[in-house]
Amino acid sequence: MRRLAAIALTLMGSAATIGALHAQEPVEITFFIWAGSNQGVVPMEVIEAYKAAHPEVTINILESNNAITYPKMVAAKRTTPDDPLVHCGFFNVDSMTKGDADGMWSTMDPALVPNMEKVLPGFRRAGDKGIGYQMSAIGILYNKDKVSEPPKSWSVMWSPESKGKVTMFDYDTRMIAMAARLNGGDEVNIDPGFKVWSEHAENFRALVDSNDGVKNLLVSGDAWYAPWFSSLATVWINEGAPLAFAVPEEGAIAFPIYLTIVNGVTEAEKKVCSDLLNTMLDPVHAGKYGQLTNSIPVVEGAEMTDEQRKNPALNIEMAEKSVVLDFGHIGRMTPEWRQRWDREVKFNMR
Repeated sequence: MRRLAAIALTLMGSAATIGALHAQEPVEITFFIWAGSNQGVVPMEVIEAYKAAHPEVTINILESNNAITYPKMVAAKRTTPDDPLVHCGFFNVDSMTKGDADGMWSTMDPALVPNMEKVLPGFRRAGDKGIGYQMSAIGILYNKDKVSEPPKSWSVMWSPESKGKVTMFDYDTRMIAMAARLNGGDEVNIDPGFKVWSEHAENFRALVDSNDGVKNLLVSGDAWYAPWFSSLATVWINEGAPLAFAVPEEGAIAFPIYLTIVNGVTEAEKKVCSDLLNTMLDPVHAGKYGQLTNSIPVVEGAEMTDEQRKNPALNIEMAEKSVVLDFGHIGRMTPEWRQRWDREVKFNMR
């Protein structure tokens, strides 16, 4: 009997040893981060600490932007669906919307990423296919030498008094949607938005395709108003540009940044990704990322500096009161809306 007990203990010990060895099997993932503007500082700190605690894990970094990387991810999914180009990382709302249609995103497990529960409800995604992390607020950037009082409403953009004084990105679907919302429609009933811009197309000084295009028109005073991102606005204002940022009374538009895991990962890869994303969602890291990138954490309890708390363009109250558009619907309708914009709005510009 003692001998049988000893054998049983030996087998149990062997099983435990095998389990421990299995737990230490090598895992390799690729983590995507955005290039420049301090966007890699916090994720690299998290990754380096994780690698030190888990020497069996190899974490490769792909540093680029979504416009370049996402099409490559789609190509990899078609050719090697079980070997994704990227396993997890940062994606903007445009890529997330495309990924929904492409079946790109894996469901995140709240048991593995418990800090998901700290994210503001408006920034949770259906089916937990990604999770909100930060946002840039889109408000009204204006030339303070030309405009004496901060604009109070989005309607200044299509006011008759703003003829020839507005600039923005060409095909800015967010502004079509906002115009619709403030004139009896919404993202689904978009006709009021097109009607507003069609009737006030002469308000545009120019439609542009670059950040510098917006900046140059505003700084020179050729245009007075533009819908713009709080993060970039803060950078330009700190550089000394004669600009100011206003949050309309209807609310700023939320432009979310997401963390997500890609379909095709193994369970071991998903565990590593979940660990990393959970740490990124910690209030300390979320607050620091916001500070370094001039974005707004959407994580409850995010640790903020005095500057972040005092600056209305950077604090969490902005996120709580922001307008979260139906970007999924907008993404599906964008090809049709672009044709309507050419036909109904740009045709009427003088």
